Amino acid sequence: MDKDEVSLLTEQLERSIEEIDKKYQVSGEDVLSDYLKKYQAALDALRSGSSDANKRLKKLKNCARGYLETSSNYDQEFLREMGETEKMVKNIVP
Repeated sequence: MDKDEVSLLTEQLERSIEEIDKKYQVSGEDVLSDYLKKYQAALDALRSGSSDANKRLKKLKNCARGYLETSSNYDQEFLREMGETEKMVKNIVP
């Protein structure tokens, strides 16, 4: 991953975390707490240049789709941000 990709992905992870947290504050859904932990772990690994950053980023794939198994409301900001993050991860992480 080059520096520009890391920067863009960091910004996207931050947006996703912010939106997931907003939804969690309103709903209190346990699954959102789990997603917050995964996203934060990926962000921390990416920022630190950890050797397991790619592994943590790959764990974010399909989280948005997984959430939709518990909800039929597709039109939610946190899901859009999660979807954007997943697209970036699929395009950047080998």
